[in-house]
Amino acid sequence: MKPKSKTPKKKTKIAARTVKTKTPSQKISSIPAPQNESFYARMFARFYDRFMNRIEKTVLFRKRKHLIQPLQGKILEIGSGTGINFPIYSPKADVIAIEPSASMMKKAKERIRSLESSSDSKRHPRIKMEVLGLGNPGLESLVPPKSMDAIIFTLVLCTVPDPVYAIQFAKSRLKRGGKILILEHVKAASKAGQILQNLLNPFWNRFAQGCNLNRDPASILKAEGFKPIEEFRFKKTLPFYQAIYEWK
Repeated sequence: MKPKSKTPKKKTKIAARTVKTKTPSQKISSIPAPQNESFYARMFARFYDRFMNRIEKTVLFRKRKHLIQPLQGKILEIGSGTGINFPIYSPKADVIAIEPSASMMKKAKERIRSLESSSDSKRHPRIKMEVLGLGNPGLESLVPPKSMDAIIFTLVLCTVPDPVYAIQFAKSRLKRGGKILILEHVKAASKAGQILQNLLNPFWNRFAQGCNLNRDPASILKAEGFKPIEEFRFKKTLPFYQAIYEWK
């Protein structure tokens, strides 16, 4: 649940496991992440970790560690937020972390400084942080095509304006055999749950800075040709989906 990035609007159609849209390799126009965020966006970033503290301690941080701790090589984290994943990366990880909210990135940089001052810097991964959203032209040079060993989405695909574009961009940046790792709250399994989510979503979207309750990233990933290595669904107030996918 993070502030939304500016991405170009695209006509998207998902049917019979096929997605038709413009590929991320094509030149696109976009609006850079806003430098002057609203007061609410700044307050949202300031209190986000407190709001998430209970569920992170009881469930989510353990799930994050399972996904992220084994990773090595070149890694792109999309929507890094306040940097909650940063302490989990191994020293063998070379990470680029992008985040469209300058207020969120400020919190992430504070987290990095705290980590560096509390332990041996040689034990930390290399993390390059950039205030960029998906669709920003700066990503083209920062993250070349077919250059990443892994790409991470944690509580991000609920918020990006176009999740199909987000996954297609990730695919264009992965090496063959590279992996997408996701931890997201998702669409309910039951019809009753889906109806409730659809009713609540307009209000939740405004409260949570663009977050959506009713998205289904698994269907998009599979439609784009990714193969699941592991999948796990669980419920903690909201339904969640944790998975590792490979691009072959």
